[in-house]
Amino acid sequence: MLTFESLPNEILIDLYEYFDVRELENQFYNLNFRFNSLLKSLSHLTLYFQNPHDNFIDYHTIFSSQIYTIKIYSHQNINLKQFFNLHRLTLYLPTDEQIFQIQTESFPYLEYLSISFTVAKSSICSLYQKIFSNGFPLLKSCFLSGCEYPLDTSEWNQSPNLEYLHIKSNYSSVLRSCSNLYFLNLTLSTLYDLSIPLKPHFKLKRLKLILTSIVWFEDEKHFEILFLSIPTIERLSLHKLFSIINSLDLLLNYDWLSTILNRCLPLLKQMNYHLYIFNLFNIDQTDMNKTLPKIHEHFSIIYQNQFDFHLQIKQYHSLL
Repeated sequence: MLTFESLPNEILIDLYEYFDVRELENQFYNLNFRFNSLLKSLSHLTLYFQNPHDNFIDYHTIFSSQIYTIKIYSHQNINLKQFFNLHRLTLYLPTDEQIFQIQTESFPYLEYLSISFTVAKSSICSLYQKIFSNGFPLLKSCFLSGCEYPLDTSEWNQSPNLEYLHIKSNYSSVLRSCSNLYFLNLTLSTLYDLSIPLKPHFKLKRLKLILTSIVWFEDEKHFEILFLSIPTIERLSLHKLFSIINSLDLLLNYDWLSTILNRCLPLLKQMNYHLYIFNLFNIDQTDMNKTLPKIHEHFSIIYQNQFDFHLQIKQYHSLL
């Protein structure tokens, strides 16, 4: 009969990757010398704190130097400084104490950082300063999903290794700080704060732009200012709300930014325009259902020579 211990080392190592560090420590460590040796050879372990009511303040593990990824969905204050080999860190609605532990000297190998928060506390502002001033020199990918952001970015310097960024923040400051940014996921309420020309960024290739305002038409000059600052964009994903209280004729006569895109983004190869219909007052949708095919046809005519330019129209649930 085949037993767990009879499995070859290669299969055991693959199986161990599906376990959290605490599971490995509780179920496999100190069973025998072979298992101990295999566990000590692992270098990409994951530590996952999910229950917000568990108390992990004094949690320590013998595998601290082998932990590669940590995901924390708990409000307890966990001692993060022991995980000095950490490469990937995820914090959901973190406390100030958790954020203040994210220091340059504690995480010299950090490559991926994801922080979900609701209010820009002093700890968040301090973290932004580190992120966008090369406080984590190996950081390549960063996900910052907070609704608020630091207003003072004057002290931001350069983070040349940051390539992938999701943020709701000061657009011009982000581009100025991330000279080698390749992909930007940017959420803004409107483009109206773009009133002056921005210094062009020549490395950005992909942009996902989410505009959350219910107002349909953005001033064309603001789109132009935006796109002129990122002339090397090759793939664009634009997400926009449209309220049904507006006349659908607006969409039938809209040029879908074709003039501006042709003029400002000469390298654009792919564009996905995601339109979310927001039925604010639950108006009868009969006319809308009849008009939608015409809107799609109008878009296709405008971009008839662009096979990778697409329009997707959906009912509004969420832009994110």
